Amino acid sequence: MDCSGCGFEVEGGFAFCPKCGRRQPVPCASCGYLCAPDFEFCPKCGASVGATAKAVERPAPTPSRTIVPPSRTPSLLANIESEDDGLHPVSEADRRTVTVLFADLCGFTTLSEQLDPEVMQALQNQLFKELTAAVRNFGGFVDKFIGDALLALFGAPVAHEDDPERALRAALDMMARTTRLGESAPHSGSPLLLHIGINTGPVVTGGLGIGTAKSYSVTGDTVNTAQRLQSLAAPGEVLVGELTHRLTRHAFSFEPLGDVVLRGKAGSVLVHRLDAPLALPRAARGLEVLGLSAPIIGRGAELHRMLASLDQACGGSAQLVRLVGEAGIGKSRLVKEFVARVGDEDRFRNVAVRQATCSPLGEQSFGALGAVVRSAAGMMQSDTGDEMRAKLAGLLTDLGLQGEEAKRLMPLLYHVLGLGDPDATLQHVEPEQLRRQILYAVRTIIERRLALSPLLIVVEDLHWADAVSLEALRFVMDRLERTRLMLLVTHRPAPDNDQLDSSRVSHTALRLSPLNTDDGRGLLAALFGESWVKSAGRLVDQILERAGGNPLFIEEIVRGLIDRGVLMREGQRWRTAAGEVATGIPATIQAMLLARVDRLPQEVRRLAQEAAVIGPRFDATLLKAVTAEPGRLEAGCELLCDAEIIEEVAGSGSISSPSYRFTQTLLQDVIYQNLLLQRRTDIHGRVGAALEQLCGDKPERLEDLTVLGHHFAQSAEREKGAHYLQAAGDRARM
Repeated sequence: MDCSGCGFEVEGGFAFCPKCGRRQPVPCASCGYLCAPDFEFCPKCGASVGATAKAVERPAPTPSRTIVPPSRTPSLLANIESEDDGLHPVSEADRRTVTVLFADLCGFTTLSEQLDPEVMQALQNQLFKELTAAVRNFGGFVDKFIGDALLALFGAPVAHEDDPERALRAALDMMARTTRLGESAPHSGSPLLLHIGINTGPVVTGGLGIGTAKSYSVTGDTVNTAQRLQSLAAPGEVLVGELTHRLTRHAFSFEPLGDVVLRGKAGSVLVHRLDAPLALPRAARGLEVLGLSAPIIGRGAELHRMLASLDQACGGSAQLVRLVGEAGIGKSRLVKEFVARVGDEDRFRNVAVRQATCSPLGEQSFGALGAVVRSAAGMMQSDTGDEMRAKLAGLLTDLGLQGEEAKRLMPLLYHVLGLGDPDATLQHVEPEQLRRQILYAVRTIIERRLALSPLLIVVEDLHWADAVSLEALRFVMDRLERTRLMLLVTHRPAPDNDQLDSSRVSHTALRLSPLNTDDGRGLLAALFGESWVKSAGRLVDQILERAGGNPLFIEEIVRGLIDRGVLMREGQRWRTAAGEVATGIPATIQAMLLARVDRLPQEVRRLAQEAAVIGPRFDATLLKAVTAEPGRLEAGCELLCDAEIIEEVAGSGSISSPSYRFTQTLLQDVIYQNLLLQRRTDIHGRVGAALEQLCGDKPERLEDLTVLGHHFAQSAEREKGAHYLQAAGDRARM
């Protein structure tokens, strides 16, 4: 790892750079993201990093340079090798949707015949190192090496919202790394090429093998299909399955190969060949993909307050506005509407708007700030380094920064933009001094912009921003409180979500709540017409109930109905197939919700699973009787409430035994579906037994009989379930 201050290569496990003394970032044990030394929680996956940071500060032996088999990577090694005590997410099996990547080196046998075994071994190790780096850079997990092939997972053991996209970017990076290795490594002269297969689908995860050979892996037809796609791919090709293509076509171009019969599979598979990333990615989720759009609904109050804050900023009182809400709640849609309104209204005609979005793939130092500078300079993603430098020079000229002042600022802004230090201007600058100079450089260009007009800076997805960008934004806000500046940021709920709040600057936190039922119906009416909403009354009710007021979830559920042919357009009207219901969970929603669940500590995640088996609503007394760790119930429920997985039901239960419900029906469904069938069966049996204790020897209420019948019918005691269900039927007829 290179020091973020001076660039010196720092050994793993070092807390400080031996050259400049700068304290080094700490890799998150869960996802590998490099966290600032003072972070207690990973900003990328939410896992605690405090313990990791303390461990890094202790002296450590020099790490071995032997390549560790990636199925037993250091961050997961202890969990994988531990007994199956169920305390670690990587040792506890579950069911989930995963993107599987198989990569194989073409011509391995021929190459082995041509090269000395020692040379071949060195080449293999270097190749494995490069491929592993590509997988980990995009948040994947290397399951195993099989000869000259690699099996990697995206979505296990930790899920992300965009795992299929990460897998494709990793595949392209693997191709590029292999090509570079082939150009530099000694071999027969023929190019080194991979062929890769990628497939997304359901798998079972957990420990596979026995004894010391047991390691974390996945099982299922999804894995077999990925391997068959890899075998079918020509040298230099990446072939993907149907679901992978559907989940990534917004960001990549493909060549369709049609339905292909793969060796060993009964039916055909729709296959696409990966081409390249799109220069301008389309909307990843929602109905914009299908060309459907609706006016913003249910956010009038928030929009009014944002416009009022901008009014105050234009009057010379800097403003910080935070939009807070879970994924899909409508933060980006509200920002889009707000920016459009700013552009349309005469009172804001002189406001300059600069926008940036933080990446879920992790940010380099000053990454978010660099995105703001790129927006100000009009830089495009396809720009070369020379084009970016020219646009930066133009920006400084427009701001009246020329001569020696521009010459002083340029290398600092090059550093922010990741353009290097071509004239070696900064090579002798101490890291702390460099940091201060960059902060003042950023302040200078913002002040110059503010001298020309009011300025609105928008930074979306701040929860993924790098620590130094956050520091820079806070620095700017603290020192420009009496200027025409408004900083608008969006982020998800987090314990440290007030990190930008300043005592000097007026700040407003707007928490976006779920849409109410009327607004949800209004959204569907705007998309499909009032007549469809009325005619599909039962289906509409199901959609709104399952979505829980989340606008994106509403659109994704409807999109699934359109994809299945349940909802069809006939001319200017929409029609629903008779008798259809909104069942199933779209893959996009599964990924978003499972990513939230995977961020929980394992004992809390287990508690959520036990609660999910009870149902969407549960009583603390019943959960205490069911859970394997009743002593942790109160603290666990508090953490689940903090994470907005569950919420206490007001006016129900008692102080000693409150009632809770899942914040979203789909969230409970995802947690339940994530469980192995055997574990579901076991927990249902425990729930049934606990209910028998609570209801007495001879339950008589219809509600009690029905619930007992449901849980025992899903347990190993199905005969008891049938008995209770029959008794419930008899009671209902009385």
